[in-house]
Amino acid sequence: MSFIKIEEITYKGWKDAVEISNTDIRLIVAPEVGRILHFSLQNSENIFYENSELEGLLFTTGTFYNEKIEAPNIGGNRILPCSEDYFHEISGFRYIPDPYINASAYSLSYLDNGVVLKSPVSAYLGIQIVRKITIKNSGTQVCIDQKITKIKPAKNNQLENIPLTLWSLSKIKTPNISYTKKSEKSVFKNGFTISEWPDARNYATDNVTVNDDLVVLKSSSGFPQKIGADAQSWVAGYVDNNLLIESFEFDESANYPDSGTSITIFGNDIFSELEVLSPEKLLKVGESIDYNIKW
Repeated sequence: MSFIKIEEITYKGWKDAVEISNTDIRLIVAPEVGRILHFSLQNSENIFYENSELEGLLFTTGTFYNEKIEAPNIGGNRILPCSEDYFHEISGFRYIPDPYINASAYSLSYLDNGVVLKSPVSAYLGIQIVRKITIKNSGTQVCIDQKITKIKPAKNNQLENIPLTLWSLSKIKTPNISYTKKSEKSVFKNGFTISEWPDARNYATDNVTVNDDLVVLKSSSGFPQKIGADAQSWVAGYVDNNLLIESFEFDESANYPDSGTSITIFGNDIFSELEVLSPEKLLKVGESIDYNIKW
């Protein structure tokens, strides 16, 4: 007997949302904006941050939000196809990712124990992302099987030279504390790195500590901060007596983005973002990267 329920619902203005639940947890997926917006225990609050100002909004596939000034900060969990180092080559702006992947409408198909989200094919990078999201009859585990496939050539040779990755970003509420386990043979001093930004100070130096083999980052009280690490198994965030753990498989022989970064934690006073990144590589048409994570 299955205790998994999959139900079409309207969620905060998005009419085509889907609720996936079992005896212990609830997930809400909004294909209209290509992301998972809600993850909670039954009869509990969402651990993800959601932006009430953008509830129910739809974004035109392949167009930039707000005249290229910013990417829409919707919240929840989303996926991106390359490191931030390459955003300016796609959009002309350092903080603006591929608009075909970020906040566009994804197609949806159903499984007995979950759903499959499929992105549009990017006219910039020539890629498509597929995410299979499944749960079990009971328990809190969510499996997210992910694939990025090169469907056609990129828009130009400059974009063809961008190494691709599967970059999952989960925005959780503040205040919180985030954790990851140091790699025993870390390429970074103290097991983590603090990003240097050309246009802002990174306040992570004020909030990061190392306790034994754990890297600990308190959420910011008002300023942006970001750390990266070559962690080999998980990153986690503690919010309101709940601990969200994102686990992944690590390939010691692969190249990871940003000088070997497998996880990053970004935050400000509004949210913190737990981020896990697959190995990166250049793809030819027909080639793909598979990268599966679990919550």
